[in-house]
Amino acid sequence: MKKIIIIASLLLAVVAGCKQMKQGETLRPKVSGSAGEVLVVAPDHVWKSAAGDTLRKLFSQEVPFLPQPEPMFNVLHVTPANFDKMFHTHRNILFMRTGSQFKEPRISVSYDRWATPQLLITVEAPNVTAMAEALHEGGPELVKRINDMEKKRIVEYYKHYLATDVYNKIKAKYHITLDIPKGYTLDVDSADFAWISSETPRTSQGILIFTYPYRSDKIFNVDSLVEIRDRFLKKYVHGQIEGTYMATERRITPDFRAFEKDGQYYAELRGLWKLENGFMGGPFVSLTTVDKARGRVVTVDGYVYAPGQKKRELMRQVESIVHSLKIVPPAGE
Repeated sequence: MKKIIIIASLLLAVVAGCKQMKQGETLRPKVSGSAGEVLVVAPDHVWKSAAGDTLRKLFSQEVPFLPQPEPMFNVLHVTPANFDKMFHTHRNILFMRTGSQFKEPRISVSYDRWATPQLLITVEAPNVTAMAEALHEGGPELVKRINDMEKKRIVEYYKHYLATDVYNKIKAKYHITLDIPKGYTLDVDSADFAWISSETPRTSQGILIFTYPYRSDKIFNVDSLVEIRDRFLKKYVHGQIEGTYMATERRITPDFRAFEKDGQYYAELRGLWKLENGFMGGPFVSLTTVDKARGRVVTVDGYVYAPGQKKRELMRQVESIVHSLKIVPPAGE
């Protein structure tokens, strides 16, 4: 029962916070801090307790399907006495409060108190033991909320700096929209496949789009989606050396997740890719859905190649583009 209470409180607070965000977003300064950072405001005795241990373990868990270990978030700690105006504009702030005035554990969320788009989380409990239990129960939802907020910031930024030429070409030819920012170029554009990438001397971020006829829901499983993915990759995504091409790393089975958004069904794959007959590799995430009006399946796939570099935020950027996928309905609908 405690778990239900904690999660429900969190969800209700999110709804209220969204309204506040829309009303006040232009009246406050922009958030500070690096992407993926969480500032924890807690007295030392709470931070060094079982509750602090639970929070650190929660936020330091490894991001799944990265080639090298990286924590979910980078955590900074300040005491309430040191939480001055310099910290007020931080992007993600989590308050830990204990005391007899709190009759039961409670996790609440609000937005944009000092800056925008800002996420504030408050964890209250009568003692550190109860707080540790609350964080253990509500932890997965907390992680999701912070991740969702980080991706929302990326998408809002990209919307203001779209690569309009790429955006318009993809929309006209493939009947989808993707929030692709400036810096990405359309490198391959065939009848059923597009390859869009952003290249720097150290990193490569790519978006792949492929479509094929819809025949059955039976494709929506790991094995079928990987088989189809690899078929397109072998045909279109080649390395610089002859005989090399991108493929799914099958020694680690990709993660499959299905969900609905705005009434549309999506299947997500998350895993690792490799260069067949070569030595490159990295993480990928793909989203597959059905365009019923046109009788086709649409997949948008994002990958990162960044040898020797941290990939968490690069991957979060790519994932934000992939999850901005929307099907453009036929004219007249």
